[in-house]
Amino acid sequence: MSEPTKSQLPPTATQIPAGVARPDIAEQVLEHFHQNAQAMDSVEGIARFWVGEKRDVVEQCLNELHARGLLAKRTIAGAEFFSLARAASVVSQEGRPEAPRSSGQSRVADPSIRGRLLIIDDDRTVRDMLVSVLSDAGYSVREAEDGERAIKLFRAAPYDIVLTDLKLPGVSGIEVLKAVKELSPSTEVIVITGHASLDTTLLALRHGAYDLLTKPFDEIQVLPSVVERALEKRNLSLDNQLLVESVQAANLELKETVARLAAVHEISRATIGLLDLNELYDSLVRLVGQHLKARRVSALVSEPDSDTMRVVASIGIKDKAISKQQVRVGEGIAGRVAASESPLLVTNIEQSELRDLSNRGGYATPSFICTPLMISFPSPYQRKRVGVINVSDKHSGEPFTEQDLEFLSTLASQVSVAIENARLVSETQGGYLTAMASMVRAIEDAKPKTRGHSRRVAELVAGVAEEMKLSEPRIQRLVQAAVLHEVGRVSAKQGKSSRKKKGQNLGEEWTTPAVVATEKILAPIASLQPVREIIFRSADTFESASLPGVSSKPQIPLESRILAVCEEFARLSPGNAKHPEKTHKALEAIRRQAGKKHDPDVVTALCRVLSKGGCGETTPRHSIPA
Repeated sequence: MSEPTKSQLPPTATQIPAGVARPDIAEQVLEHFHQNAQAMDSVEGIARFWVGEKRDVVEQCLNELHARGLLAKRTIAGAEFFSLARAASVVSQEGRPEAPRSSGQSRVADPSIRGRLLIIDDDRTVRDMLVSVLSDAGYSVREAEDGERAIKLFRAAPYDIVLTDLKLPGVSGIEVLKAVKELSPSTEVIVITGHASLDTTLLALRHGAYDLLTKPFDEIQVLPSVVERALEKRNLSLDNQLLVESVQAANLELKETVARLAAVHEISRATIGLLDLNELYDSLVRLVGQHLKARRVSALVSEPDSDTMRVVASIGIKDKAISKQQVRVGEGIAGRVAASESPLLVTNIEQSELRDLSNRGGYATPSFICTPLMISFPSPYQRKRVGVINVSDKHSGEPFTEQDLEFLSTLASQVSVAIENARLVSETQGGYLTAMASMVRAIEDAKPKTRGHSRRVAELVAGVAEEMKLSEPRIQRLVQAAVLHEVGRVSAKQGKSSRKKKGQNLGEEWTTPAVVATEKILAPIASLQPVREIIFRSADTFESASLPGVSSKPQIPLESRILAVCEEFARLSPGNAKHPEKTHKALEAIRRQAGKKHDPDVVTALCRVLSKGGCGETTPRHSIPA
């Protein structure tokens, strides 16, 4: 047995094709792909993390290897990805390429051979004659003397055309016909018989015979023409089958694409209108996990002009250390994806060079996908990094696909815009809040009696809300309401001070006119609607809001009840309550109103907060606008 030549062997990392501009880069790339056969990466990722060369140089080398059939290329979400090309044939132990086997659906590989034929007849003379005529016509012919051997030969390698005698020792010609059609429906069978009858003909045709020839052959020269027509019919049948399969595959791909686009539209519609960032992040990871059928999804986001990303939302991650971790751009798997600005698909982390980073990134399954959250601007090369999305652990246990990565990449571009919009709204709202808080503070600071009133109310409501176990978003909205609740009386005081008339002044009793004035001022700011609702309902008394005979629970929102209690306590103990006697009297006045004007549960919580803080001094953890 001769040794295979170098040209017969599959390409390896050391066999660099001639004509490549940078053989050193090509060698590194091919060596990496051969060591990580399942890997697929973008031009940016290969240039940055594999070879450490300029992107344009690496891209040229990758395209050269692709043109020579060594690498496969695919475009996903506008980025080019490269992977090791799959060989169309395998190499046998002798070094000869073998044709891929299938269930009889392959064509003749050698163009000089018109077709592969199997002739079955127990008469040696007839077999020799048929073999001679058809071989001279350019066909590759194999013969068998009985049906049993013929079926064994056909099982080993299906033939294009079968010519079989009807009467055979052991297994009959009809049984051979049935076996051939079962093994390879596209193979045409020509039945030969010396005793043709109508019943015999109908039986053969009923089981799929192409034609029936009688012996002795009057004109043996026409046999190649019969075989040629049968071969044409077979090829036409194969073409039709391939066309049907192609259309079916295209239809399936189209359905999957439409489903993915519908899912992207659904998630975009569900997230684009969300202005609360926490709610947006939670909806994002939940919907991505639902549509990709994944157990673990996490979103990491960086603040503007920051190289550190933090986990803002996740599902399926029980380790609190991982769910609260921070990742620097360029470090770890998520950091590399953020730095390269290209999505990543890993089918098996154990076969990837990234396996050493998997534990640090919290990847519990071999396959995962990670895509950057980026915003593209009309100007060329203007992109802004928002963060990354990680998805792993499919419910089915199967690896993620390129279609999954394409879906996530398309969705990421939509969600990035929603996140940026929510950020802008949050910044705008913060600007409104800060401006109005500054206006209130300036008016309050004009008199020692009212100095710091709104800020102290904000500190009190934060402490009481924490004591009553309110969620973080509810506490933050309540703090904003406390900061802004006096803005209506500021307006009323400014309008009446010029006429020297007595009006609603800061520090006076919190009444409905003052609440209405505040609500009117805040009404144009849509994002502050929840804050307006808290302020508006805070003027309602606890007793009047309860429904008679139904329940003692009031219909006033809890945040409004907390604001009403803390506002009155701060008004009755001005000057930041530095005097213990004033604080005690104010608290006793609040207690007397419990169950009437104020919610007794809120009054009890205020007492606990004051006892912990000492003389009304609290130190809340929540941000209070200056």
